[in-house]
Amino acid sequence: MKSIKFYGFPILISFILLGASCSSIETNKIAPGFKVAFDSIKKAVFGYPENTFITREIVENIPYASLTLKIGKGPRGLLILESVNDNETLWVSRDNVYIRLENGRITRTLGLVNNIVTYLSPKVLFQDLLKERPVNIDFFAYYSYEKPVLNNLRTKVKIREISEQTIVILGHEKNTIVFEEEVENSYLGWKVKNKYWVDPKNGFVWKSIQNPSPKLPQFTIEVTKKPAI
Repeated sequence: MKSIKFYGFPILISFILLGASCSSIETNKIAPGFKVAFDSIKKAVFGYPENTFITREIVENIPYASLTLKIGKGPRGLLILESVNDNETLWVSRDNVYIRLENGRITRTLGLVNNIVTYLSPKVLFQDLLKERPVNIDFFAYYSYEKPVLNNLRTKVKIREISEQTIVILGHEKNTIVFEEEVENSYLGWKVKNKYWVDPKNGFVWKSIQNPSPKLPQFTIEVTKKPAI
């Protein structure tokens, strides 16, 4: 097993990073035409029956990259790409829910009941893991949340490759490698398993099932239109 060691952050640095991340999602930088795009597809957003009106045709007619997000047993909603920064992508819904993904992993949220403020870990990219198959690594990651406030929750993370699978997203087939990620914090008794469906050619995450918080239900994400990056 390959182990990535991640030493604890000094408290001062942790708080600086926390403050910087809180201001990193700027809600005034919505993509041009964002509201028009969502008005034009009406019910293909949060708060409407699952699978209603979210079709390949609708997605292709929107001039932005998009994904669907389902939280727990709630309806499936559509988010569009707001911005890209290296391996980070920021997605926004009509309801002003923001999800930031880094290498496909949820690292920041805004507009939810219990938001992720920061996620700190070694830089583990699926495109790099694909070069070292079979994958089986472990490291530590630190989460911070608001409502309630919880800073630097230390979690043990294990990632392993479990299978190859062809998935279908709005009628398009994707050949993927499935990675399972086990996240555990013994103090809270929190232990969950996440899954990522990864493109074997470039490490892009087409689909994921994630449990980003002890206070939130499961997130299911499918990228319906890939960013041009």
